Amino acid sequence: MLSRENILDKNLIIKNFEKSLSSYDSYAIVQKKSAQKLISLLPSKEYEDILEIGCYSGYLTRLLIQNIKFSNYLALDIVDSSSCIKKIDSKIEFLKRDIEEFETNKKYNLIIANAALQWCRDFSQTIKKLKSYLKEDGIIAISTFSNQNLYEIREIFNVGLKYLSINEIEAIFSKDATIIEEKMSLKFENSFEVLRHLKYTGVNSIQKNTLTYCALKEKLKVLDERYENKITYYPIYIID
Repeated sequence: MLSRENILDKNLIIKNFEKSLSSYDSYAIVQKKSAQKLISLLPSKEYEDILEIGCYSGYLTRLLIQNIKFSNYLALDIVDSSSCIKKIDSKIEFLKRDIEEFETNKKYNLIIANAALQWCRDFSQTIKKLKSYLKEDGIIAISTFSNQNLYEIREIFNVGLKYLSINEIEAIFSKDATIIEEKMSLKFENSFEVLRHLKYTGVNSIQKNTLTYCALKEKLKVLDERYENKITYYPIYIID
């Protein structure tokens, strides 16, 4: 993880998420809960054309088609997860593409993304582009994270994505948007389990490991003693 003051290495992100694909659903506790919450906030109706961004393992995809009706569904991810998506529903089209490079003339009734758009180099510009892909009555539904997210890891390792604050996020969306922030804490048996969680959910996917074993062990000791191997997520849900 690193600050957005540096340029995100998308190739490294892809490489690490490809490694985590098979393990993701087993470790993505918060991401799965946020997907469930996002679905619960959606207006209950039929969405003719759907665009999902960052479909990855297909967890949100499965939830979505279980709860709503649709005619056309495009699932997009920077990682080739077509094998996961094909198993869900043959009507879903998969496209391997970075959303920041994706362009289309099609309009959608629903554009949805769960724990994905925080990886964009320019979140605000990406949202602006996505809004232009909405039909007149279209809805954009997103879960992301606030700037307090994983503060324990940031404090100890001095690394982390530069998440936007809740006020900065509110300024991007309409005044009528529903925006909800939550707090989710995870407690692990030991500090190595914390690292395992971060690794297998792809959260550590933007910086190569440059710490020596001794330095890493010392930082993990701090995580144990100061935070008792607890990390805290701050998901934000947006319906606009």
